[in-house]
Amino acid sequence: MLKYMLDTNICIYLIREKPPSVIEKFATLRKGEIAISAVTWGELCCGLNTKNSQAQMDALLAKLEPVAYDNDAAYAFGMLSQRFPDRRSSFDRMIAAHAISLGVTLVTNNTADFDLYQDAGLRLENWVTVPDA
Repeated sequence: MLKYMLDTNICIYLIREKPPSVIEKFATLRKGEIAISAVTWGELCCGLNTKNSQAQMDALLAKLEPVAYDNDAAYAFGMLSQRFPDRRSSFDRMIAAHAISLGVTLVTNNTADFDLYQDAGLRLENWVTVPDA
């Protein structure tokens, strides 16, 4: 069962295999419990061959699967846009809407970019600041 959706910055940490807190938390999860939005995948593809190699992208896809951005995610995006009209629409809003529509926790190191959407039901975690156990 899907529990977590990773923001783009967390995927970059997985590709670079640091910091340890992200790698360790990721290792505790099984395939199917964690995914990325197709929007995140698109953002990562923008860096293909300039920031990330094809081999790195293939390795990431072996660990996670992009989830299609569907009608429920689009509806949630519309509701967030209406509720927070002063906030510029962005990929972050689309990713937040996708996580809300799936009822999963969004993992990001940029919580400030998403804090506003917690009032609309977005659950956030930051694995970069997870204290050592």
